[in-house]
Amino acid sequence: MEIPSVVLDGLCSLGELDNTSFAAVVDGVYDTLSGKTSTQELLNRLDIDQKEVIVDSLMLFISESCRRNVNPGTISEVLQDLQLPPDRVSRFLASHKVKHLTLKSVLAGTKPGSGSILDVRWKLVFARGEGGSAVGPRYSIHLVTDREPVHFYCSPAQLDDLVSQLQSATFSIDKFINNQSLS
Repeated sequence: MEIPSVVLDGLCSLGELDNTSFAAVVDGVYDTLSGKTSTQELLNRLDIDQKEVIVDSLMLFISESCRRNVNPGTISEVLQDLQLPPDRVSRFLASHKVKHLTLKSVLAGTKPGSGSILDVRWKLVFARGEGGSAVGPRYSIHLVTDREPVHFYCSPAQLDDLVSQLQSATFSIDKFINNQSLS
């Protein structure tokens, strides 16, 4: 499973949390992705450093693991490679075992076109790594939709890629519409 370095940095920070905070983050992210709570509610409940980066990284890791049906052995290897203590890996896998089927059904029910983006807000933030050292610039993106708001962080390169893909999709849709009107 290929994981972007920004996500790996956020996942590494899980090892710095105490057991209570670790459990709250893991269970909270599963509940957020399953629609039981909002991202903002989760962030408001957490009292940890870099909570946005940790939550966003874990959301991406969990959702991609469920979407790709990654087996628990592979998840365990990834977490062990990040130097998470064995008790944390076990705790994560226990939550995954209980909650991943619910999340998979939620993800399966998410269909393209089922929501509309009403507004986009963004700001440039500077992420801090272990020991307070600068990791680099990241964009905080907030999408206001007709359903639940979506909030994520990305690097400048990831934002460039996203914009490029959106432009390509817009071009394809325009081309399709023009071809339909000619028929």
